[in-house]
Amino acid sequence: MRTDEVLAHVRDRDPDSFRSIRLPDTFEPSALYSGAAARDVVASYERPSLAFELVGIGEAGRLALERGADIESARAGATSLLAGSAEAGAAELRPRLLGGFAFDGGADRRPPWMEYGSGGLVLPRMLFVKDGGVRGVVLAPGVEVDELARCLDQAVRGSSAESPAARPLQGIDRDAWLRGVRAIASEIRAGHLDKAVLATTQELLAAAPFDVGRVLARLRVLYPECHVFSIRAGESTFLGASPELLVSLRDGLARALGLAGSARRGATPDEDEAIGQGLLASAKDRREHATTVGMIRDALAEVTEQLLAPDVPQLRRLRNIQHLATEIAGRALPGVDVLELVRRLHPTPAVCGWPRGAARRAIAALERFDRGWYAGPVGWLDGRGDGEFAVALRSALVRLDHAWLFAGAGIMGDSVPETELAEVQLKFRPLTEALGGAL
Repeated sequence: MRTDEVLAHVRDRDPDSFRSIRLPDTFEPSALYSGAAARDVVASYERPSLAFELVGIGEAGRLALERGADIESARAGATSLLAGSAEAGAAELRPRLLGGFAFDGGADRRPPWMEYGSGGLVLPRMLFVKDGGVRGVVLAPGVEVDELARCLDQAVRGSSAESPAARPLQGIDRDAWLRGVRAIASEIRAGHLDKAVLATTQELLAAAPFDVGRVLARLRVLYPECHVFSIRAGESTFLGASPELLVSLRDGLARALGLAGSARRGATPDEDEAIGQGLLASAKDRREHATTVGMIRDALAEVTEQLLAPDVPQLRRLRNIQHLATEIAGRALPGVDVLELVRRLHPTPAVCGWPRGAARRAIAALERFDRGWYAGPVGWLDGRGDGEFAVALRSALVRLDHAWLFAGAGIMGDSVPETELAEVQLKFRPLTEALGGAL
């Protein structure tokens, strides 16, 4: 199908309503990040291994949460942005909002997060979709056919520019990290909390502005089983390849993933299997994992039925790391939407700790930086209340030639500081690699 044939399906439709059209089976929404259209990408969300992509071009509407606003407060604004969209188009080609929320919406935003606020959802002017065998675009009210034509033409022409190499500008504060782990472990042994997740940062500098499209392409290839995302605000883009689903809701089925407990991959199949079995047998990691799964199960039990949460975790193996994982699923009760599920689950013990209040206080006392949207929910939702949000892990904030990377580790009473340091260094690798920095 040629571009003119695609546009012919749009011209005779009401421009004041949402419109959706099918695109050729060869069209890849991610191609929009390789051409001139890249400057207009506002957000994207992908599941490469599931042949699922959402790429938003332009901004038809935006909901921005100010300091102190919670996820629940986003519902009215989301409903307004999606008014009249619930029955628009096929299930795969329906209007959706893309965006996310801060780890702590009550905290003041500090550099480099000043452009992001406590959360935000954007309605793209054009939402390009790949969902299994369906390719298409959803146009917001008021989008002219010529705008779509230019976008498709820009995606076809593309760009072959190479991304610049990056060098470390600021590494982990090793001494502060080790002191922090010891302090939290001591608090846990004293009975003040069960677990806390301590995070840290690295900063990279490149010789020229980072090519966000190329960074995402690397993540897509290297971590296809992850949730690959990008969210732009001003000159900054928050991006990553998260292994952790927070929650999804589709056709009444709610799914979540308990992911806690980590180990490196082995250099050989035998070593890899031995490391995995050691992770499964680790009392420390099993306790950490059970805390996360128990919280998710309890939170979902109040708003679902037929809830399934296996007692024994499985291994989830990624390119450079493996985790303990438990898939949890249930049927959502009538009236429950994805934002309600996100509100109940965020933050899980996997990224905060437990109990939440005590863990937050421990984090605030030791972390000297703003997490921003790192470890917060990122994803999409539609007018029917369906959606999917991942936990924004293995992530970085990119602005021109600078990149700020974030990673954390769950601390227990018997945590070994040097071991936890090795874990966060391992978790930095996906973004360091994708951004062209030294490993």
